[in-house]
Amino acid sequence: MTDRLSIALHYVKARRNFTRWKSRERLEAWQEREVRKHLRRVLPTSDFFRNLFAGRDLKKWREVAVTTKAELMGAFDAWNTAGITLAEASALAEASERSRDFSPTIRGFTVGLSSGTSGSRGVFLASPAERQCWAGTLLARALQGTLRRRHRAALFLRADSPLYQTVGSRRFSFSFFDLFSPFEEHWPRLQTMRPTILAAPPSALVRLAVLPDAHELLAPPGILLSVADVLDEADRVVIEHGFGCRVGQLYQATEGFLAATCPEGRLHWNEDTVVVEKQWIDEARTRYHPIITDFRRTTQPILRFRLDDVIVAGDGTACPCGSVFETLEKIEGRQDDVFYVMPLDGGKPVMMFPDFVRRALILALPPGVEYTVTQTALESWKIEMADQTSQPSVIKEIEALCKDLQVCLPSLVFAPWTPPHSGEKRRRVRRAFAAP
Repeated sequence: MTDRLSIALHYVKARRNFTRWKSRERLEAWQEREVRKHLRRVLPTSDFFRNLFAGRDLKKWREVAVTTKAELMGAFDAWNTAGITLAEASALAEASERSRDFSPTIRGFTVGLSSGTSGSRGVFLASPAERQCWAGTLLARALQGTLRRRHRAALFLRADSPLYQTVGSRRFSFSFFDLFSPFEEHWPRLQTMRPTILAAPPSALVRLAVLPDAHELLAPPGILLSVADVLDEADRVVIEHGFGCRVGQLYQATEGFLAATCPEGRLHWNEDTVVVEKQWIDEARTRYHPIITDFRRTTQPILRFRLDDVIVAGDGTACPCGSVFETLEKIEGRQDDVFYVMPLDGGKPVMMFPDFVRRALILALPPGVEYTVTQTALESWKIEMADQTSQPSVIKEIEALCKDLQVCLPSLVFAPWTPPHSGEKRRRVRRAFAAP
């Protein structure tokens, strides 16, 4: 079977799967069967998982201890099923990062390097079959239409990958725009290309959205996608106003393609490829860390794998799109983005979620003003802003926030805002010390 035919079949399957199940019960029963079938494929070829399940009933896979990226990297050689060592995978990934040539593979397996914003860098592997499954699913979720239309996709990312090139065909052309290159070099090429699909981190979309001709950049059907970073509400407003169309989201991580925006504008987990368990992080059960089990990836199996991302839970209502795949309200940030503050009545530090901090800055600053808030210590914040005249209003909003939450006002240090290095992920809210 050719790559293109395989991708087309995965595309058709993914489109059908999105509305295939009419109830959560039927979907979850199907997922359970798929996970067990997947484990029977994986166990003979992964020393790590064979040892993990020695003497254990596959029906009890949910009792296996939750794993993390650090544990995956520590057991990389025994974990993957391709016989690839961490040393050789890292060497290839690092060489590609330096040369900016991301086409080399190891015995046909794609090697990628995560950006490591959580403090632990990740290396991931994908086989040709997994690339084809990824490509077909991505097209089905992103296009929300038909492959019969011709598409020109422009993708702004830190690193190219054979994963993206897999998508290329006569009807779907792909162009990679390197975030490490000066941004001004991209505009003439974009204007000439006039893409039908533009996917980029929110910071890149904002820079394009404020240009005078942004609304003319996209050719119909004009699909705009936010990737790689958290899309906050302030950026969404700027992007949609500049381009004149709605911006969707693709939620991807080292652990796979996890969620996408449906035609109704709501984010859904890709539950035809992953099972999502929740590790709740607040008493009200509004936010959680997702624990991912991917029952399609065999080269680098992902079983009960906890992400550091903070997810705001959906409201549980049925989506008008007709899919029973669970929705998520939004991706709020990483665990490192959660602040810890002291309650007024004493006791242990409590969490302050990044959305609270972002909202305070949005209310205080003029539209479009860049900022970064870093919690440098338990009672100290550093606020970098492009508009220093707004300090009084920022102080006022943070005071109001702390009063509402009944927590102590931190010491605030102000400094001029400096943009992140080329290709570096933008994190407007982050914590720079270990959680208490």
